[in-house]
Amino acid sequence: MPAAPLPKTEAERLAALRSYNVLDTSEEAAFDEIVALAARLTNTPISLVSLIDENRQWFKAHAGLEARETPRDQAFCAHAILNPATPLVVPDARQDPRFADNPLVTGGPGIRFYAGVPLVNPEGHALGTLCVIDSKPREFSADEQNSLVTLAHTVGTTLELRRAMIEIRRLAATDATTGLHNQTEFLRAADAAIARHHRNGEIFTVAYLDLKVPEETAPGEHTRLLRHVGAILSASLATVDFAARLGGNEFAALTHGGGDAGYAWASQLHKQFASDPLLVDLHTSVAIGAATFHAPPRDALGALAAAETLLRRAKLSASHFMHENKGACPALALLPEPAAISAAA
Repeated sequence: MPAAPLPKTEAERLAALRSYNVLDTSEEAAFDEIVALAARLTNTPISLVSLIDENRQWFKAHAGLEARETPRDQAFCAHAILNPATPLVVPDARQDPRFADNPLVTGGPGIRFYAGVPLVNPEGHALGTLCVIDSKPREFSADEQNSLVTLAHTVGTTLELRRAMIEIRRLAATDATTGLHNQTEFLRAADAAIARHHRNGEIFTVAYLDLKVPEETAPGEHTRLLRHVGAILSASLATVDFAARLGGNEFAALTHGGGDAGYAWASQLHKQFASDPLLVDLHTSVAIGAATFHAPPRDALGALAAAETLLRRAKLSASHFMHENKGACPALALLPEPAAISAAA
């Protein structure tokens, strides 16, 4: 059984598919209603919204078939997406050399007839198909094909609305200047970390950062500095951690891990800021206050307030960095060698 070749723009197609954040999501009425209508209008027992992932076809909606996915190399739809502008109609799969020995033909569900309309997004990528299937050979009338094409357009519109909502939520949670999360999202992340601490004792660290920019700095340079600090902060974190711009020149980060991990991370970050060529050249400093919570704070604002208190103390110190192991060691800890760090950093 020959597997369908990959589209020429397969990497871009897969990236487009993932931008919809739809794979492995729960069933949704909008898609379920479309496949039910497609089966009824074409008088077929099976109808699917099939999305072609890297190694599988996954069904966002399925009528008449219990499976949620099949291997891509068995997928009729993997052939259909090769010609995005044209529906693929297979009157009798047993007579088609592409499908005659396909396990979906020789075994269950015993596919004989297939018709699939590619789901083409605005960038021209075929993400999958709206398809109908029968267990007996048949012809496909022009009216049936037109109905399936119209419904496929409706699937496409529904997917675009989904992607638009994802983008709206992303923008609402993002600081426009730096691309980091905003304060609201940071507080949500802190609340989640506190909940995990109550649940399983997971220790975490909250850092509060303040960028001090000389008054004579031009607006464009100021924006550049904010983005630069945001990029350094983001790059210092693991994928499970969280960084945000709180507003103005203030940033926050949340990291996970017990022991001295929080102190080591914040200390290394401060050293990086202290020696960063751009910050040094523009006479800019970053102060950091970091609190590691061995006992959970009362809430997200309390966690942030604890780190902010340390930030204020750090600004008064020569090192511009202060850390506290809250709930474990009440003593404040400066960098081991504060004299080695520029007072401007």
